[in-house]
Amino acid sequence: METRVSHGLWPLTAREVELEAFSAAWAGNTCRGVVIFGAAGTGKSRLAEACFDRVVAKGWKGQRIVASAATAVTPLGALAALVPPNVELSDPVVAFAQVKASLPARLGRQSVLWVDDMHLLDAASAVLLRQLLEAGVVRLVGTIRTGEPLGTIVAAITGPDSMFRIDLGNLSRKRCESVLQAALGGPLSQRTLQQLHKASGGNLLYLRELTIGALNEGNLVSDGGPWELNRDSLSGTPRLAELIRARLDAYGASAGAVLELLAVCGAVSMPDALSASSLQELEGLEEAGIVQVAVDHRRTTIRFAHPLYAETVVSGLSTQRRQQLLLQQVERIEAHGARRREDALQIATWRLSATGTADPDLLLEAAALARHAGDYAQAVGLAGAAWRERPDPAAALGYASVLIELVRHDEAERVLQETMGKADVSERAALEELQVRNAILRGNLLEAQNILETRCDPQSRLSLGMVFYFRGRFHETLDCVRSLEGEAGSATATDAAIFAGAAFSGLGLPDNTRRVLAPLRRDMSESKEDQGGISLVSDFLEGADAYAVWCQGYLDSAEATLSRLYDEAVAKGEIEVAAKRALSLAEVYLEKGKVRSVAKIVHSIATQAVHWDLFTQYAQALAVICAVVLNRAEDAQRYLRLLPPPGDNVEACYNRIARAWFAQQRCDKAQVTSLLVEAAMEARDLGQGSHSVWVVHAMGRMGVAEAAAPFWELDVQGEYLNSCLAYTRAIACKDVTLLQQVAEYFSSVGANLYAAEAFAEVSQWYTRRGDPRRAAAAQNRAAARLAHCEGALTPPLGHLEIPATATPLTAREREICMLAMTGTPSKEIAASLFISPRTVDNHLQRAYTKLGISHRRRFAEVAEQI
Repeated sequence: METRVSHGLWPLTAREVELEAFSAAWAGNTCRGVVIFGAAGTGKSRLAEACFDRVVAKGWKGQRIVASAATAVTPLGALAALVPPNVELSDPVVAFAQVKASLPARLGRQSVLWVDDMHLLDAASAVLLRQLLEAGVVRLVGTIRTGEPLGTIVAAITGPDSMFRIDLGNLSRKRCESVLQAALGGPLSQRTLQQLHKASGGNLLYLRELTIGALNEGNLVSDGGPWELNRDSLSGTPRLAELIRARLDAYGASAGAVLELLAVCGAVSMPDALSASSLQELEGLEEAGIVQVAVDHRRTTIRFAHPLYAETVVSGLSTQRRQQLLLQQVERIEAHGARRREDALQIATWRLSATGTADPDLLLEAAALARHAGDYAQAVGLAGAAWRERPDPAAALGYASVLIELVRHDEAERVLQETMGKADVSERAALEELQVRNAILRGNLLEAQNILETRCDPQSRLSLGMVFYFRGRFHETLDCVRSLEGEAGSATATDAAIFAGAAFSGLGLPDNTRRVLAPLRRDMSESKEDQGGISLVSDFLEGADAYAVWCQGYLDSAEATLSRLYDEAVAKGEIEVAAKRALSLAEVYLEKGKVRSVAKIVHSIATQAVHWDLFTQYAQALAVICAVVLNRAEDAQRYLRLLPPPGDNVEACYNRIARAWFAQQRCDKAQVTSLLVEAAMEARDLGQGSHSVWVVHAMGRMGVAEAAAPFWELDVQGEYLNSCLAYTRAIACKDVTLLQQVAEYFSSVGANLYAAEAFAEVSQWYTRRGDPRRAAAAQNRAAARLAHCEGALTPPLGHLEIPATATPLTAREREICMLAMTGTPSKEIAASLFISPRTVDNHLQRAYTKLGISHRRRFAEVAEQI
């Protein structure tokens, strides 16, 4: 029988189901693309090619992009071919917008990108791809190797419902038989099928390599009947690296030179490949399926047909040989004139990898791309290399900026200080501005304030307002920033308004906050795009607005907003912003009683020094409180050791509240009172309205309500903040009517833990007054709210020993109550249940006692307990 087996691509077989799924998904109007997931060797690229060919045959204009280990080290290395030659990459936001605008003209309105091995995309390429997909400029056919770590941006690309996912696994024996029959041109014996399937594990690449190896050795033969293996054992093993190494070595030393070049550099031009090999050898490698040749307009490139080939070759290279290959390729590109944008970036990255040095300007440009994409590890390496090569102000600004992002403040300060003497007037101003920002993030607020108070320019006034805000001086913040809001249309005016809104919330005036921020919310998306993403200042807009919404008592709305913002930050790879959103979300969760959820969120932030000081300190305070409320004494002790002493900053108040909770756990009432009174006095003296509310509320919750009397008369806005004050005042004044009103309000807005505590206090009051019916009613209301609080136990709840759930109704009581709630009279209930009206009334009376009500008209108040 004539063998039809190909050493190149095998016929695509046994993937009909996946191809039909692809066609159905692609036909959908909302489809952004299809991503194929699978382990190495499952045929992802082959299936992707077939999918790509299908849509191109229908008139779509397509382009293939191959990510690799070589392109991953160069910002925009994979998608550089999409960037027009005249686009300047020093400003990635503008550059990427220009790419989006130019693609329809170059590729057409129906454009598809085939991106192979998306898990190897460099961060800048991933950001650009995401923006192109979101803009609807292109659709995607992509592949991702299962089990490989995904960057947050690539994960976000593959996450939406509009991106269809195909998962490829290893071939079943039946599918394996179909593939082999198509490749060999005839049937094979069941014994041979069993051996090949077992040896390959159903992995398509393993199967292909084992089959080709057996054919080359004469082990797999056919005399006109089914294909048979002559030997029971296959030569070699199913270990892919060994198979590939044996196959590549078969092409000799001359072919090995070009294979080494491809392994370290990824794709290279055809002329560069010919410098290491002959055309005949390259044609042989292409025919054998080792390499692939691609033509993009006038440029022809060659690369490995599968990334595992490159990995196998690289693993066998010495460091010296790898450096030699990189430098030789740099020389070739420079000899050609380095005309393409990606050439310059590759030269910088390759030279840096080979020698540790490269052109500083190119390194800084590459670092800017990496930083824009959120790849700070790559950005700091590139910017640091530029700084070491040329420690001038430009390099210092680039390097120090990335160091600050990585919370390496001391290193950033050293870089800035060393460069200050070399800077001219304008450069020095830029360095000092970054120095101030670094001081703020380090928590050296007085140092930053001293620098800023000597300046009068608008940006310095804004920065001074920021410093006052972080010191908890909200009135001073307003004094600094309100005068800047008149500069209509400027970024400074926008940022000034944001901090004015935040300051109003700090003063306990959330209505003012929302009024100030309302005009900005409409333009928020455009402002972010203009500013290149979320900055330290612009990040406060939605965060400040959500905080105000929470202070107004709209907890569900605040939770929804912050959840959306958190998801967006994660999708964009904005890790620092995502952490801030998570912490803001934790605040709302705590108000709603989701204590365990809060503990999970804040743990990593509290225990890792990866965020700026005040941010970390607040997370540590929250962690202490959650550990106490969940009765985790050892955790509380551990978090308290991490929490620094209260300082001259906005977090000092919450720091003391956290310490008071810890003291309360140890039953040290004197220490609780001392810490909270100290916090209340400072908050009052500084005019911190919202902080004063939290302290007064904490006094009531921790059993020292009487100590709050000098502090609870506050001029704050909204029923929520005033209810927090009223809770403590009602306990101190023994005003059960007011306490009941507070409990009802907290329950209505979803502040479950606060509602449970208030109802518990009401129950305690009625118990002392000898009113068991009302005491039971309040206790059951407390239990209903507490059921949503994830195991929280605070002093009001622990003192009353409220059960996790209310005293349950029997099945008959519940049945009768449900009928009574609809207005059905007792006689009709009795008739429908075949019992007497007296029995109905007896059941209702027992239910009233359990529910704490006196009449069926009050069923609506306790409906959730029935």
